[in-house]
Amino acid sequence: MISEKDRSYLLSQIEMHIGERPLFYLKFCSEERFAFDVANGDLYGNAAEYFRNIENESGEVGQGDKNELLCIIETQRITAIDPITGKVFMTAPSGQMKIEFGVDKVIPIVSFVGISLRDMVLYDFDGAHAEFRFPFTDDECIRIKEKFGNYCVIIGARELEAKIENYCRSVGGADFIFDKVTHCSQNTIQRIDAFNKGDKRRFLYKNEAFAYQREYRLAIAIEMPDDHFIRLGKLENAKVFASDEIRNFGFSLEYKTSPKQES
Repeated sequence: MISEKDRSYLLSQIEMHIGERPLFYLKFCSEERFAFDVANGDLYGNAAEYFRNIENESGEVGQGDKNELLCIIETQRITAIDPITGKVFMTAPSGQMKIEFGVDKVIPIVSFVGISLRDMVLYDFDGAHAEFRFPFTDDECIRIKEKFGNYCVIIGARELEAKIENYCRSVGGADFIFDKVTHCSQNTIQRIDAFNKGDKRRFLYKNEAFAYQREYRLAIAIEMPDDHFIRLGKLENAKVFASDEIRNFGFSLEYKTSPKQES
């Protein structure tokens, strides 16, 4: 059994060579044909309103989120005063103030699950190799399958990231963001600040209830294609599995060790 200190040291040494970003991205699909679309590099995007409507219309929380890309500020009674005349020109009772950027209604969003080395379970190791498994429990696999679909595409992270960069260059150098979602309350200062500044990181905030999703999100500053597809080109390092098989997925690394320097 490896101690947490030794595990952290081992991972840090491996990360010096492979980095800290995800090693794999997972995309869950309700139908097998959709999974093979993903493996072919055809990513189906949706705008924020789509995800809001899922919860608002069906009550389904998970894939749906009624607060998707909304900045919601809880307010007390508001009194607005003209600074020149000193006269009150607007009052409003306590409630909620919702902020949304109009452009967000047409920007395509694609979500993935990202799995980094530190996310994975280290279950066997010695001085020459380490074996890792995906961190999903049986209960998590059941929950994911129920909410997101029976099929899962496992994608090599570096290839997907490179394909996204190439695609954005090919559509006029479009700006994009592809990173880990931060789960926090609506009134978190950083979250509000991202909306106030129109920062693209506003796409990376969701409420705490969705933290189990391990979400990484892609948003590209283009108008949604007519068919909703972001066509990256075939992904060579992608494979389709049944969703309930992913808890058994693992890989091994071989390495050489040197004596640990005590601090």
